[in-house]
Amino acid sequence: MNKDEIFELMNKEELLKMDRYAGGHDEQMKGLIKDAKVIAHWNEGDYQGQVATCLLLSDGTYMVYSDYYGSCSGCDAWEDASDEDILKMCQDLIYTSHLFNSLEEMKDFLSKADKYGDDWKKQLLSQLEDDEVGK
Repeated sequence: MNKDEIFELMNKEELLKMDRYAGGHDEQMKGLIKDAKVIAHWNEGDYQGQVATCLLLSDGTYMVYSDYYGSCSGCDAWEDASDEDILKMCQDLIYTSHLFNSLEEMKDFLSKADKYGDDWKKQLLSQLEDDEVGK
């Protein structure tokens, strides 16, 4: 599956119903794609930071994406966003995501975290290894 095909599976109607709050937009991150299974999710859990999600898509493709967030409407694009803005941000998540043919390929990508801003990769990899997803 390519990113244009995945965009067609974006869960548009449900995404627009979700709360728009500062602090990580977990619902949107987990509910981005119809019929996808969340296999790992991490939210930094601070006033501002990063959130990341791993999905298993219905065709067996693995997908990883991350985003940044703030703690108030002045520093978080999701809070008070219009429907059009929400759909654009979700489209951006899809088009900046990483796609993999196997769980092992995805784990390999996550294992190559550098020391600058890639803590989300380490956190997701840890969850995947702890849960032994796909086995």
